[in-house]
Formats: sequence, structure tokens, C-alpha cells
Amino acid sequence: QEVKGRGGGDPLGAGSARVAVCVWHPRLAAMDDARKLLDSLMGGARDASLEEAEKSKGKQFTVDNVCKPYLLGFCPQHELSNSKLVTKRKLGECRKVHSDAMKKEYETSPDKATYRAKYEKQFLPFLESQIREADAWVSRERANVQKTASQYENEKTTISSMPDSVRDQIESMTKDMNKMMASAEDCAESGDIEGSRFKVELSEEIKERITELQDAHPDYTVNLREEWVCDVCGTRTEAVTEKNTARFQAHFTGKVHLGYAKIREWVRDIRKRQRDASVVRLKKEEEQDKDDQRRRHSRSRDKKVRETEKEKEKEKETEKDEEGRKDRD
Repeated sequence: QEVKGRGGGDPLGAGSARVAVCVWHPRLAAMDDARKLLDSLMGGARDASLEEAEKSKGKQFTVDNVCKPYLLGFCPQHELSNSKLVTKRKLGECRKVHSDAMKKEYETSPDKATYRAKYEKQFLPFLESQIREADAWVSRERANVQKTASQYENEKTTISSMPDSVRDQIESMTKDMNKMMASAEDCAESGDIEGSRFKVELSEEIKERITELQDAHPDYTVNLREEWVCDVCGTRTEAVTEKNTARFQAHFTGKVHLGYAKIREWVRDIRKRQRDASVVRLKKEEEQDKDDQRRRHSRSRDKKVRETEKEKEKEKETEKDEEGRKDRD
């Protein structure tokens, strides 16, 4: 719609103004939702010509309106859209297309490794900003509860953040690890050194996995009757007591806590992959330098050989000339 100013007559004349008014309509919203659904199912190039479709075949996931974190496996804004991370924290909203069809195309791309490194490099700063946001909440909320903490300094208890399913998994893995070590000892006693070494290595791998699970679900020491702040997500809640243990443990399965735990895990994994890629790249550069040095050395050696051969040829020619002169004399 257009609304004319008080000047009347020509809306562009003196004393007049034209104001564009955007009117929201449920039908427009429904059409936009339908478009996003089609994009997620068929891709943004569904209306392209046959020639354009052939050119973009296999690379439709690279277009700007496709959510790259979703292709990687985790778009926090999409996955946690109905949590307090959106309403109370600065997570924001992702308005790009979250398409399983585009994700499948990305997964089957021959250049997946290249795109993954590129998208993770772009994704990491956003994840790090969310961690900084959580750490800021931790500092702020701890300052809020510090005033009352000293009153209950001697009333402490320990609470585990580990779900029962993970605890059962660790118990089963511990049994497997012990069986593997016992089997390794039996192999060693029977003279099977290689078999013993192999089973010890398997046992160590199980032990590392157990440690990872324990680190991911640490125990927390809290003071009774006071408020407690989670150092993963910065949420302040009532500290555990004999009456609220279940409610306190429920925090660790809430969307906010799990969301920040996943964000922190992704940051660790991406940084590790980047470090590993950097090590591989440096090794390749070192190997390339060595190859270059070998080639330079080989060329230098070949040059010396050629120069030596030329000197010998000159000496032979000189000897022939001297013999010729003697014959003439």
C-alpha cells in the first residue's frame, strides 16, 4: 500500500510523502514456508533450466542459501531452535535451507574433504563465540552466588552428571578391558608375544574410550543449600540436596546444557582436525623440500658430470692436436 502525505495532488510534489507499508498476510507466510520445504526436499535449483541444472549437478549444496553447518552435521540454531538458547541467549536464528537432499549430495561429493575443511573453518568462529557467551554467563552467575557460598562452606556433597546408560556402558567396557588384559597375560605365558601385544593395545584403546566418557560426564562438588552454576552452560540452579537430587541431575539432560556441551565438543573436534591437517600439511611441505633438494643435488651432480666429460673431451682433442703436430714435424 501507499499512503500519501498531506500535500495532496502529485505524491512526489512538495509537501508530500510516499510511505511503503508492508502488510503481513498468513497466505504469504504459508507460501514462504512451502518454498523453504521445497528447497529442503528438492534443492534451490529445482526451477533452473536443464542446462543450468546440468552445470550445477553435484554442487547445489554450495549455493549461499544452503546451511553449511547443517551439511556438517550440526546447526545449533536449527537443532536448538525451541530452547532457552534462542530466547535468553544470543544463539539467533538460522534462516537458511536445512536440506537432507543437499546433505546427501555433500556427503557423496568427491571433494567432500575440501568442502568440509572450508565449512568448518567458517563455522568455528561462530561456535567459539557461543562458548565465550557461555563462559560469560558462568562468570556472571558465579559472582551472583558468591555472596552466600561462604555460609555453607562445610556442607558439601558430590553429584555425578553421568547418565545411568553411560555408567552401564563404562561398566561393560571395564569388564571387556579386564578380560582383554587377562587374555594378553595368557598369550604372553604361552609364548604368543605378538598376540599379547595386540590385546594389550586393544585394552589401552578401551581404557582411552572409558576416560573420554568419564571426562565428558564429570562429578561436581557443590555446597548444600546454595545455588550452583554449571561450568558448561552457565545455568544457575538450586544446589543439590537430599530432596532434589533427581531435579538437579535433570539439568544435565536439558536442552541448554546438552546444546552447550555439544558446541564445546564440536569446537574440540574441529580444532583437533585442523591441528592434524596442519601436521600433515607440514609433513608434505617437508617432503616436498627434501624432494626439491634431491632434485637440485641431482641437477648439480649431473652438471658436474657433464663438465668433467667436456674437460676430458678437450684433453683428448688437445692430445690429438699435439700428436698431429709431432707427425708433421
